[in-house]
Amino acid sequence: MHLQSPIPNNELARLAALRQYQILDTAPEKVFDDFTFLAAQICRTPIALISLVDGNRQWFKSKVGVDVDCTPRDVAFCAYTIMQNEPLVVPNALNDSRFAENPIVTGGLEIRFYAGAPLITPEGYAIGTLCVVDTVPRDLSLEQQEGLRALSNQVIAQLEMRRNVMTMSRNVMQRQQQEAEIRRQQEFIEVIYRRGLDKIQKSDYEAAIVDFSQYLQLKPDGIKAFYQRGLAFHKLGNYQGAIADLNQYLQFNPNHAEARYSRGLIRSELGDYNGATADYTKAMSINPDYINNHNSGLLLPPSEDNYQGITLDSTNASSIAPSIKSDEHTVTVDSNIVASELSSEYHRAISKSTSKSTEALSSNPQNAKDYQNLGNNYYKNEDYKQAVENYTLALQLNNNNPQIYLNRGNANYKLKKYGEAIEDFTQTLRMNPESDKAYIGLGNTCSKLKNYDKAIEYFTKALMVNPKNDKAYISRGNARSKLKDYSGAMEDYKKVWAKKD
Repeated sequence: MHLQSPIPNNELARLAALRQYQILDTAPEKVFDDFTFLAAQICRTPIALISLVDGNRQWFKSKVGVDVDCTPRDVAFCAYTIMQNEPLVVPNALNDSRFAENPIVTGGLEIRFYAGAPLITPEGYAIGTLCVVDTVPRDLSLEQQEGLRALSNQVIAQLEMRRNVMTMSRNVMQRQQQEAEIRRQQEFIEVIYRRGLDKIQKSDYEAAIVDFSQYLQLKPDGIKAFYQRGLAFHKLGNYQGAIADLNQYLQFNPNHAEARYSRGLIRSELGDYNGATADYTKAMSINPDYINNHNSGLLLPPSEDNYQGITLDSTNASSIAPSIKSDEHTVTVDSNIVASELSSEYHRAISKSTSKSTEALSSNPQNAKDYQNLGNNYYKNEDYKQAVENYTLALQLNNNNPQIYLNRGNANYKLKKYGEAIEDFTQTLRMNPESDKAYIGLGNTCSKLKNYDKAIEYFTKALMVNPKNDKAYISRGNARSKLKDYSGAMEDYKKVWAKKD
């Protein structure tokens, strides 16, 4: 009668140690196959195995001379090997009471010889064996036993290395996940800031202040929001709030010429001309090209006679002259300062930028691409009428380009020619049904016409084409807000905030 295989006293801890390696039922690996090959060569046996003793089976990570992947633990010689720290050698299983009636001895493989070295972890757990097997009785020399023991140590070393690599990979993944979560939080906060900037562009200063305030609550070190909120306060006539925010901003960015200039304007409006002069002078010392400090109009109280504000976006400002620089906001400047630039340098800039396209068209007036480029140039410089004219000329030569229709639609939208804009955006979609920008253009146009239901429909179609289009979510949220669908609007805004998760 076959005897039941023994169970170590530390069986639960041993099994836990085995599973930490995550090796069971994995695919063959050459490094382990090399160990069984060497074991068979050293011991001159037809069979060699790396056996891992699980709860009710022994599973072979590597094998030479057999086709099976596992056997029941009850018939495993290795179940006895893991009970000791030294190799187990069975010269003839028929003469060993432990194995004489074992099914793999009396039948099947007809095993006679077995020698196994336990695989002992650094913590002292025997998780399996490196063993050699033969179908005839035999013995191992001391050198062969030591060779088997040495190879078993190398198997454990490889398992340890494999586990360490997995641990490092897991740690790297966790760190990457943590970093990604931090980035998501930062991106969420930045969405609020960009939303505030968008509201400033739309002259919705009260709503912009709410966004910048929320941004500062979530990111107290987000100093840039103090600057933008200060500008919004100024627009609403809250001079004290504007001064307080600009003071806070300048504590951390004392060499920001634009902020100095903006505070100077407010101080001038409050009648603090000494303070205004100090700010203008400081701005001049920081960036001599930013402002003409000798213009006396800067130091006088604003009035209809000596002060009229105009707004230039940062792209155009930087292209007109170095004296009108900005970062990510609009800059309000004295018309006395920029009037000459608007009449000379600004127009010279347009002339220079259009010269190449004009020259090309003089030699080849049938090139639609040059008219398109010329239209793009006028559009960038806010000459939307000229932009439309050149896009139209381009379309006369090539009416199969949906991008030109899209660009002309945007220019017509800027000109408030909403009917023409709708026609252009619609034609764009006939040619390119996947143009999310055309749907957004239609949505924005409908919003201008106060047809918010239709606008929502177009923004939704834009999102069907491109679910990652933040502008479509924000615009649809704004349209829903106009219809007093505040829950729907908030839902759209939340999708922008959390979309990168």
